[in-house]
Amino acid sequence: MSASDAENLPGSSYARSFGSEAARYAAARPGYADAAIDHALRGIRTAGASLVGTSSGDQASRILDLGAGTGKLTASLIGRADEIVAVEPDAEMLAELRHLVPQATALKGSAERIPLPDQSVDAILVGQAFHWFDRPQADREFARVLRPGGIVGLIWNFPDQSVEWIPKLYLATKREPLPWSAVFEELDQSLFTAAEETWFDTAHQLDGPAALSDLVHTWSWVITMPAGERAAIKERLRVLVARYAELQGPTVLMPQRTKVVCQVLRS
Repeated sequence: MSASDAENLPGSSYARSFGSEAARYAAARPGYADAAIDHALRGIRTAGASLVGTSSGDQASRILDLGAGTGKLTASLIGRADEIVAVEPDAEMLAELRHLVPQATALKGSAERIPLPDQSVDAILVGQAFHWFDRPQADREFARVLRPGGIVGLIWNFPDQSVEWIPKLYLATKREPLPWSAVFEELDQSLFTAAEETWFDTAHQLDGPAALSDLVHTWSWVITMPAGERAAIKERLRVLVARYAELQGPTVLMPQRTKVVCQVLRS
């Protein structure tokens, strides 16, 4: 197994790295566009459940943000259902989430062991985390906690690599430009309908080049580098910023492509 393969494994040091940078993660990572979230939740409405008020009869509607991190997606879900539940395995990330999004019910747990009863959730949304989940155990847990007709919406933000400086940003970390998490394997089709994939053009606004550096230092392969290598990355970023005027002002705009994958629980 190569080093690149090893870092992709659920439970690897890469998957467990984020807690050490929880505050920087909360400050520098992008949120999720309303259009992408609305698209993910539209399928639940098509299946006959409303996420405004109640899902069926007197049963309160509930959205689960799984692998919620510091609540980047959770914050945008508030008000979209009667209850928003955020589940995160890392204690430091979870503490940041509870501080930043107190309106959500925040629980320690994982995709492989969701701390909720059977058929208790209308929708499961996952922002930038599905690639860390252990399959097929996670698929079975999704099916267990979802109500009939429930939907899984998986969302990833990817920097737009058609912009000249963005591939160079990745190369400054000694990494190939395309994040490996672009690869997606569908949920078990004996449990879920075929995946529907949609892309949105979005953007991440950063507060200048320092925030861009902070963003880079929330990437798992950077967090897990020795201190000397991280210092070398900061120097390469300084050189990159000096070459591009759009990276030098008080606001740096990072164009993104946001990927949404939706699958519905079979009845």
